[in-house]
Amino acid sequence: MKQTTEIIPKKRIDSIDALRGIALMGILLWHSIEHFDLVYTPVLESPFWQTIDTAVHNISQFLFQGKAYAIFSLLFGLSFFIQMDSQADKGYDFRLRFVWRLAILFILGYLNGLIYMGEFFVIYATLGLILIPLYKVPTKWLVGLGIILFLQIPQVIDFVSLMNNNVANTPNDLNIRMNDLFEQAANIFINGSLWDVLSFNTWKGQSAKVLWFINEYRYLQLAGLFIFGMLIGRYGIHKSEEKMVKYSKMILPYAVVWFIIFYVIAYLLPVFGVKDYALEVGTGLFKTYGNLGMLMMYVTGFTLLYYKTVSGRKVMDKLAPVGRMSVTNYMLQSVFGITIFYGFGLNLAYTASYLQCIIAGAAVCAIQIIYSNWWIKRHYYGPMEWIWRMLTWLKPVPLRRK
Repeated sequence: MKQTTEIIPKKRIDSIDALRGIALMGILLWHSIEHFDLVYTPVLESPFWQTIDTAVHNISQFLFQGKAYAIFSLLFGLSFFIQMDSQADKGYDFRLRFVWRLAILFILGYLNGLIYMGEFFVIYATLGLILIPLYKVPTKWLVGLGIILFLQIPQVIDFVSLMNNNVANTPNDLNIRMNDLFEQAANIFINGSLWDVLSFNTWKGQSAKVLWFINEYRYLQLAGLFIFGMLIGRYGIHKSEEKMVKYSKMILPYAVVWFIIFYVIAYLLPVFGVKDYALEVGTGLFKTYGNLGMLMMYVTGFTLLYYKTVSGRKVMDKLAPVGRMSVTNYMLQSVFGITIFYGFGLNLAYTASYLQCIIAGAAVCAIQIIYSNWWIKRHYYGPMEWIWRMLTWLKPVPLRRK
């Protein structure tokens, strides 16, 4: 009997794909408010519309900033475990192959970063390497390590030191360098050609992204989310609808309380006399804590909505193909984003209000939902997912559904 060398597509968990799709839409909407890293604040002549515009920015920031990426990061850790577990069932150690898979993701991320400097695949591919040595670590040690990472200890130390009267309450050299690069980027993204953007992002844009990742202490939370995503896989929660509903009901009330406590602290810092750069660091610290609660509110809330309501499931099933094609859709968002917001394109970053920008982002969301549903009905994978899988295994991978 002739053996096939094809990689056979596996059955997906629709609720997880839907949650990943929701995260991608949240990322796109917030990037639209940020003008895809083209830093510019619109000023409107009408006081009424300026109030509306400010509200649109603040609400979008509250709903999406730091939360959509957090969901995506948690699912990245879970996906790692699912891949490792699936291959282990076949008697295959996937760790070296996963290193190769991350190397491919790094290349895809760098290419995407030439278009949009704020893309995160390069960061995921680099930081994702920590999952490999941690895969065999006992669960109790992983829980402890994840908690330590979530404590944001380096940021706590910086915050406390800035509160000391003997220390200058000003940004450090890395922050100054980062801000300078973002100012250069804004000038190029508004006034430059596509070639100017590509040239800047070849090195300086990548440097600005890495500095932001360090200065905002995102590496700590990101690593913690990778680990806890892997732990969700270890406990088999993703395999059972009953477990997902059970844990969601249990966690949701605590998540709400956690979120409220730390956001209240963040907003009360000025009352306690915290000011200048210390206020910026402290607000970021306590909102980061609070965002973990909001992350779990989103994850558990959407899980209950998916499994306990018929209408919620129908709506979210339309987002599952977006999540299945997450690499393709994320890279396409970069193309859409710079075309819509940068100076060589429609220049909406400079000419449109925040309200108009988020409407443009919502339109792209609608396009991606329609396209993804159409594509997945005819294919097993998105285009970039298929290429990534082919390069991972260096074997034929079926694309079109029979």
